[in-house]
Amino acid sequence: MNIYDVIVIGGGHAGVEAAAASARRGAKTLLMTQAESDLGALSCNPSIGGPGKSQMVAEITAMGGVMGRAADRGGIHWRTLNATHGAATQALRAQIDRDMYHNAIVDILSEYKNLAIAIEPVTKFDIENKIINNKYQFNAVVLTTGTFLNGVVTRGTEKIPSGRLQDDGQYQAPDKNISDVLRESGFKIMRLKTGTPARIKKSSIDFSICEIQNGDTPHDWFADGDENNNYDAVCYITHTTQETHDIIRENIKNAPMYNGDIQGTGPRYCPSLEDKVMRFPEHTSHHVFLEPEGYNSDVIYPNGISTSFGSDVQDLWIRSIPALENAEIIRYGYAIEYDAIDARALNDKLQSKDIPYMFFAGQINGTSGYEEAAAQGLVAGANAAAFVLNKEPLILDRTNSMIGVLIDDITTLGVDEPYRMFTSRAEYRLKLRADNAIARLGKMAVELGLATQEWFNRIYNSKREIIEQNDKFYAGYIARNEREIAAYKRDAELKIPTNFKYNGLAGLTNELIEKLNATRPENIADLSRIQGMTPAGIMVVLRKIKNG
Repeated sequence: MNIYDVIVIGGGHAGVEAAAASARRGAKTLLMTQAESDLGALSCNPSIGGPGKSQMVAEITAMGGVMGRAADRGGIHWRTLNATHGAATQALRAQIDRDMYHNAIVDILSEYKNLAIAIEPVTKFDIENKIINNKYQFNAVVLTTGTFLNGVVTRGTEKIPSGRLQDDGQYQAPDKNISDVLRESGFKIMRLKTGTPARIKKSSIDFSICEIQNGDTPHDWFADGDENNNYDAVCYITHTTQETHDIIRENIKNAPMYNGDIQGTGPRYCPSLEDKVMRFPEHTSHHVFLEPEGYNSDVIYPNGISTSFGSDVQDLWIRSIPALENAEIIRYGYAIEYDAIDARALNDKLQSKDIPYMFFAGQINGTSGYEEAAAQGLVAGANAAAFVLNKEPLILDRTNSMIGVLIDDITTLGVDEPYRMFTSRAEYRLKLRADNAIARLGKMAVELGLATQEWFNRIYNSKREIIEQNDKFYAGYIARNEREIAAYKRDAELKIPTNFKYNGLAGLTNELIEKLNATRPENIADLSRIQGMTPAGIMVVLRKIKNG
């Protein structure tokens, strides 16, 4: 029997960060994954960062994590979003070369001498005896299974059991064992869904009629940069047309999300094109971002048109989009359903409340996105090692990190759709910036053995001037923000009148108003737990109650 302190199941972004964090803390660690190509696989859009997400990547970097380093090596197109606004709203986003990113992940993982990698599926998972495949024994386990738990790929009338469709057209085998084991162990299992668009051959696209989207030169980095990375790819923008929307409406009865073939709940903030067309009939056009999957790749990722339609319908509406009239489709888009647990079964260490040697990270917790997965992986891996080695746990909360906001949201509120991070979810977002992540978390990381002092010094010194300037700029706003939060905490038990009117309150979305009218929270504490409720929304209700 091969005995490990920590075994991590799954080699995606959550698994990579979990295994690396466990190893950094000194645990003898095994990372298990089906295929070597799964390590750090960018299975959907090959990009890292964006609003809310770049802050988490900066926090991962501050704690010695992997994602920012690999993105610096693999980035081919860089842009700072909201560049004309303040630092609190700015977000770095990079288009990534999939192969370079994967190679960087493999190289970085090889640095950890106490980390082993087993390329094999989990065929037997014995929780009670802590044994996997009858040959690996663990003292703690981290599950980061992504979309593989009872995964089913759906494309039109096709339904194929699969965890992921690979570049060569082959379907990866889903896991049909772990969900049952978790259910038998008392975990509540839910069904979620995500999707991906078709991939299009670059040489078949007429870029001459597209809007050019150049990257920033020079640009920022996620970690400490890579002097060998001088790539500067170009992205393009086109748009759907009225004809595109007409084709979708005419065929909507064949869309699995609308005819009942798909039961799982999809991400509200990353809808399929058919969702956008049906939900927003007033829009006659939607942007389509044509983004390369690699610097020398002939594959284009058309961001914004994920779908579950059959290939015949995809052929029709894709070719109705300007620049794509002669598109050669390399791989058609699809939806994928998979199992996830109710993350309210976990504590703030992403540790099971009932089985303390079990930890969970990524899509199995009901989240969506590479950055969200990696952030959870770091926390779960660090705490799995702490559990085994009797070390200080890594505790992040809403006051010190975006990662803490994410973990608090999913473990206290749960999810009813795949969770995505937005800066608006964070009460302290003015101080939870990407530029000061090292100042917020770096010293803690060094103390816990997640980062070296040399790493902290290098990253902090490179950002010292920016940190000092921005902290001065936001000082007044942060002070006011903290006063509002203190007021919220004092008023947590404030009763909400039974006849309180939410309709028409500025700052509350129509979706949120519907939820509030349906649930009728009794007090502010109950209100704060409503899925989708933001700190700003809470303050709107507080002011209305107090001012009448």
